[in-house]
Amino acid sequence: MTICITGMHRTGTSMIARLLNLCGLYLGPEERIMPPDEGNPAGYWQNQDMDQLTEDILAHFTGDWDFLLPRMPQGWETKPDMAPFRERAQQLIGTIGERKQWGWKDPRCSLILPFWRCVLPGLKVVVCLRNPIETAKSLGKQVSSTDAFSYNLWLRYYQRIFADTDPGDRLITHYDMYFVDPRSELHRVLHWLGWSVPEERLDAACRSISSSHRQHRLTEAELNEAKAPFEVAEAYAALCAAGGKALQEAMDKGLVLPLKLEKTIGSRLPESDTTTPEAKMKAQASFERANEFIECNQLGEALKAMQETVSLHPFHAQAQNDLAVLYLNRGDKEQALAHLSLARQLNPENTDTAKNLAEVYLELGRTEDALQTFLDIVERHPRDTEALFSLGTACASLGMEEQARKLFSRILEMETGHAEAEEGLAEARSTPSNS
Repeated sequence: MTICITGMHRTGTSMIARLLNLCGLYLGPEERIMPPDEGNPAGYWQNQDMDQLTEDILAHFTGDWDFLLPRMPQGWETKPDMAPFRERAQQLIGTIGERKQWGWKDPRCSLILPFWRCVLPGLKVVVCLRNPIETAKSLGKQVSSTDAFSYNLWLRYYQRIFADTDPGDRLITHYDMYFVDPRSELHRVLHWLGWSVPEERLDAACRSISSSHRQHRLTEAELNEAKAPFEVAEAYAALCAAGGKALQEAMDKGLVLPLKLEKTIGSRLPESDTTTPEAKMKAQASFERANEFIECNQLGEALKAMQETVSLHPFHAQAQNDLAVLYLNRGDKEQALAHLSLARQLNPENTDTAKNLAEVYLELGRTEDALQTFLDIVERHPRDTEALFSLGTACASLGMEEQARKLFSRILEMETGHAEAEEGLAEARSTPSNS
């Protein structure tokens, strides 16, 4: 049996890898295990050879573990250019896969699971989960990131895991459960793996858990005050629902705290589009009339016609976007924000709408929300230098100099001589990093 222990960074992957190691999971030769440091004094329990292979695969797709997540084509794991990586994987398996129960831990494997499932059919994936707000606070301390950065990354990691694994081949285990009832939660994981572990070994593993290594434990009041984006809270609730009966009971007792489903970005659309065909025809006529006014620079009349369009047909994405631009022209940023949020919900693939939304966030001083929006654009369009530059500028303004340097450097790799990126890189290099 081969096991991959993964999940978002700072969700207890190291602790759970060590627990399984104490229960008999072979992680590789001791000299190849990453040593502890200030960021993880209890140890990472991460095989450096497997770690390097993951890093090289991400680099092959010009990706990284954070906001420059790799975008792979369908079936990428079996394509000819991956043959050298598959050969390296087989060589590594030959050196550490002799044991009956072996595996490795790496949060970044969340991004390349199709590769490992191709190389290792039947791979079992232990998915580590932690409250996204606590995760954000922990990651922010380690790499000087913002909450928006962490929430975006948290969501993307779990979306990738669920898209790239089958339900029967993955198990969700919650970090908090190892501080509520460690023995029962560890036993649940071992039972799923089909392992029989002596009681004394199980006891010894549980004794290795130290609350002193838990740097971020939020109170209920702190959780209520900190609002994660709706999409993150919704995904976390779904993950917890799949995390076992004991987790649900602990949440019911208040031992593991949930997140409130509070939407922090944008407005809500009606539940369904009930616009009649007749209303849609009238809306389209009004939309075309608004554009004629725009061409004649009669912006006041254009605004009225566009308002009529969205009142007749609120699901008209382009009209919502264009109405927002007209409000911006009048200096009404809050109205612009409301309509851009709706336009983006209706057409999330529209890059222009997303950029408009991010720019309004910046003008309103909502840099965190702008950052999250730019992150989404860059993941969808990794070669969009305009979005990369805006993201780099936002990172620099939030004190994320290391991330800003990475983004400006990426722009210069794609577009030599990009003056603004060169200037941004020089400024970021002159500023000491907080990470």
